[in-house]
Amino acid sequence: MKCYSCGNRLNELAYCPTCGADVRIYKKIIHISNAFYNEGLKKAQVRDLSGAVSSLRLSLSYYKRNIDARNLLGLVYFEMGEAVLALSEWIISKNFESKKNIADEYINRLQSNRTHLETINQTLRKYNQALQYCYQDTRDLAVIQLKKVLAVNQNLISGYQLLALLYIDEKDYSKARRILLKSLSIDINNTLSRYYLKQVNEALKEIAEHSSDKKKRQAAMETISYQSGNDTIIRPALPRERVGMSSIINIVVGVLIGVAICWFLILPARLDKEISGYDEQYKQVSEELAAEKAGTQELSKSIAGYVEENEALKAQVDRLTGASGQLTENDYLEQAAEIYIRNPEATADVMDSLVNISPEYLQDASEPFFSLYQELNQRSSETAIADYMDKARSAIRQNDYAAAIEAYASAWELDKSNSDSLINLAHAYRQSGDTKKADELYRQVIADFPDSQNAKDAADYITSD
Repeated sequence: MKCYSCGNRLNELAYCPTCGADVRIYKKIIHISNAFYNEGLKKAQVRDLSGAVSSLRLSLSYYKRNIDARNLLGLVYFEMGEAVLALSEWIISKNFESKKNIADEYINRLQSNRTHLETINQTLRKYNQALQYCYQDTRDLAVIQLKKVLAVNQNLISGYQLLALLYIDEKDYSKARRILLKSLSIDINNTLSRYYLKQVNEALKEIAEHSSDKKKRQAAMETISYQSGNDTIIRPALPRERVGMSSIINIVVGVLIGVAICWFLILPARLDKEISGYDEQYKQVSEELAAEKAGTQELSKSIAGYVEENEALKAQVDRLTGASGQLTENDYLEQAAEIYIRNPEATADVMDSLVNISPEYLQDASEPFFSLYQELNQRSSETAIADYMDKARSAIRQNDYAAAIEAYASAWELDKSNSDSLINLAHAYRQSGDTKKADELYRQVIADFPDSQNAKDAADYITSD
């Protein structure tokens, strides 16, 4: 444990042996942070991922430089399919501790597999497209997109929950229940998944009780299922007829014998197996999470440039920082990158930092510095496009297709490399009844972006040959 004031190592005394700072409260804070980290680690080992996130975030709220807690939080986010959040935690961890940090290995593994990153990028685009279909009330298309997403990213908890919600809206409770059980197999104590499952079970029970189909009602009453830890136990329902005293005694004796067998034979063996497998399970979780899907390709490129630039700047700190201690161009760029990583929507704050970088400095800047500057500047300047897209979605929800067409057209004019704007413009024309114009735009999507997913989707929407 190092002193918060001078950075030297502390001993058992209540003050720093080097600078004399009082570290009693500081030590208590560190101990509390480590306790929450240990709690989060135990929850992660038994796949209580949402519980682990809560404990680890509490740990970091006490001590933000707890590197082990931050790296583990990134791994848990990875297992839940939240690749961008995971990558953000590892980048912050690397900024706090640049040497001998396992976050370096996680980031390098992600950057070394470009094909894998492109696949993840496509799944995130499809998930966002599914959300947009939900806003446009085209839920059948949203279901199709979510199935494609989950076929590739099988750990995306939010994807399972959204798909289950769509099935619930269609009153297809059996499919919703299967999806929610699969989600709970990944995160056993996810509150939202368990709430949806409770609603689905109640709906199925009500349907079984009021169904006019005798076979369906009988099938629903023949079995009763319940959860025991990670296992789903299914047993026959008790018969409706009254049973005799001898039958009751036989049942009680059988239950007692079963409990005795579990207590003396099965339970100890299972506990030993679980305890002995904890270390191996944690190792497997770490390896699997490190190899899972992460981030979009554009974001990973930006972060890769930022990491390289950060390493290069460390060797030039003394030269680039003035004697007065004022911020330099490198500081402003790092500040802008950190703001964007923590909140991509804070484009105004990003631009406030970038405006302090003079054009003269950019002319002589290194290639990584200039590339990251261009990337952040481009992303921040896309606010106008995002506003048009938001206006269009709002107009679609109000069935104002003329306003939606105008907004989508404006977004397409600003950025003609974005196939999403063009296909959404075609969708708007189709929903307004102008199928001729819609077909023309669908063909333009296929011609301009032949290898994209939007081109494949556009081919399915064309109504005329």
